Amino acid sequence: MAAVTTSTRYQGVSVQLVAYAATSTPTLVANENNPLVVSYAQLTGAMTINAVVTKLKQFQPVTFLFSTDGTQRIVTLGTGFISSGTVTIAANKNAVVDGIFDGTSIRISSREIES
Repeated sequence: MAAVTTSTRYQGVSVQLVAYAATSTPTLVANENNPLVVSYAQLTGAMTINAVVTKLKQFQPVTFLFSTDGTQRIVTLGTGFISSGTVTIAANKNAVVDGIFDGTSIRISSREIES
């Protein structure tokens, strides 16, 4: 399980830095109704994220940041998400996944993978 290594607030945005783990179960927390950015350490393998969302506020935006090492990596958005599937990130690339918390789950609205 990946632990949140740092949780801070920066210019009105809540930021959580999370260590890489094959299965990540972060408790997502944002101050007030601030947008939340969850930034993972470099991915060195496939990863499944099962988010604990009980501390988010309804309609709160959530952004996930990923970067890969020298190998293509796959991120599966599991528990706590409504998503159309996995995110496949090419070797040595970055990805951003945006969503909004609907009161029950994070509904993924977009994903951008560096080309």
